[in-house]
Amino acid sequence: MLRLLELLFGMPFTHGDRLAAFDKMVGGRPPHDAADILRWSAGHNTEKSGALLGAQAIFVVVDTFVLDRGWPKGAVLAALFLVLAAALILMTNLRSTMMAYRQKEGVEPNRHIFNMLLSRTIRFNVALYMTFLSILFLGGAAWSFVR
Repeated sequence: MLRLLELLFGMPFTHGDRLAAFDKMVGGRPPHDAADILRWSAGHNTEKSGALLGAQAIFVVVDTFVLDRGWPKGAVLAALFLVLAAALILMTNLRSTMMAYRQKEGVEPNRHIFNMLLSRTIRFNVALYMTFLSILFLGGAAWSFVR
């Protein structure tokens, strides 16, 4: 089951796999170089989150438009609420990466950045799948409308 989650979310779920992934990403680099790579990866997740938010905004407009045109309310409202919930999840990825410097006592700074990267990856993928599900609901509404 964990392997399926790893495949779906694109990240390691077991503690041992997370340690191996961290070691692979850091790869014996000096701490400042490793931090740059990890921060770049976290920034990349932030950029992807912003792009998905832009796409979600289009679907919110489409959902409200077709709702006004008499498409099946249940499916369209489900699509709308799913995409809005996914947007709220994505917005948490847009927080500053400065939080990485407010680390827990005894946690190596680069490991803290890596943990932030993992949490952003999970949130991005959850929001991506919720957005896809909302599109399926919208497609179901379209199917019902044209029949």
